[in-house]
Amino acid sequence: MSNSNPNDTKLEQQRSDSAEAALKGQTEDNHNENSEAAAERIAANLENAKEDK
Repeated sequence: MSNSNPNDTKLEQQRSDSAEAALKGQTEDNHNENSEAAAERIAANLENAKEDK
């Protein structure tokens, strides 16, 4: 499907860039949340290990 209006192509590219940025942001947020949760589990495990000694 070709666009006869070149402005439509620019708009589609902007939408594509915006969608890509949103997905990257979402992925980074998920990564940060997972990393923080993992760090909390590690800290809890260290505390438990100290209490067991």
